[in-house]
Amino acid sequence: MLAEKFRALTRAAALAAGLAATTATPALAASGTASFVVVHGVPGRDVGSTLDPALPVDVLVAGSLCLLKSFTFGDIAGPFDVPAGTYSVAISLANPISPCSGTPVISASVTLNSGDYDAVVAQLSSTGAPTAGVYPINVIGIGAGKQRIVAIHAADAPEVTVKAVSIGPKPETLAFKISPGQTVDNAVPTKPGFTLTLSAGGSVVAGPIEAINAGDRSLIFAAAVGNATSGSVTILTKIIRSVF
Repeated sequence: MLAEKFRALTRAAALAAGLAATTATPALAASGTASFVVVHGVPGRDVGSTLDPALPVDVLVAGSLCLLKSFTFGDIAGPFDVPAGTYSVAISLANPISPCSGTPVISASVTLNSGDYDAVVAQLSSTGAPTAGVYPINVIGIGAGKQRIVAIHAADAPEVTVKAVSIGPKPETLAFKISPGQTVDNAVPTKPGFTLTLSAGGSVVAGPIEAINAGDRSLIFAAAVGNATSGSVTILTKIIRSVF
């Protein structure tokens, strides 16, 4: 059904560069296409005190495709494959009766380049307003016996430190600082899993959370989202398998 909707969009005259994709297998996009995941990183209480903390939203792509319905805070959807190009994205409060029909709270134009693998993130700006960001995910091969941790800073917060400690005997410890809007990645030996902790100014602000084993040549994607002032900063994770 999703594939049919994407194909229909490409035939529409109003969408010359419309989507032409199905849900992707977790693999590097073929030439001329791009892959992306969608991250909901806006806690409802940081937008309005009376809103549902889960802040369910609908995501409209290219003006006609209601890609995600009742998408809630903390969810990560995809990956999806699309032809490389620039797409409009409109995010509105969820409408169960008529999805994607509401007034957008976030409107963005997103450019996805050929061969890229990106995270499209609903996040808070430095002024606390809902906005959208695009972050690259490194899926270049690293060889057997290794996996990659990719972390992004999509929170309304200052520089943070991500600490990853492997589960099991002889634990590996990895710590790296991330500035707002930045993406970092590190190749590490394949382990049964990692615990992830987020800190700022020497104090833990989120975690520890446990990420299950991604397996050889796969990655753990971690996104710092939320608002430091309200104390809602957290870590969202997704395992993306066999991307290398």
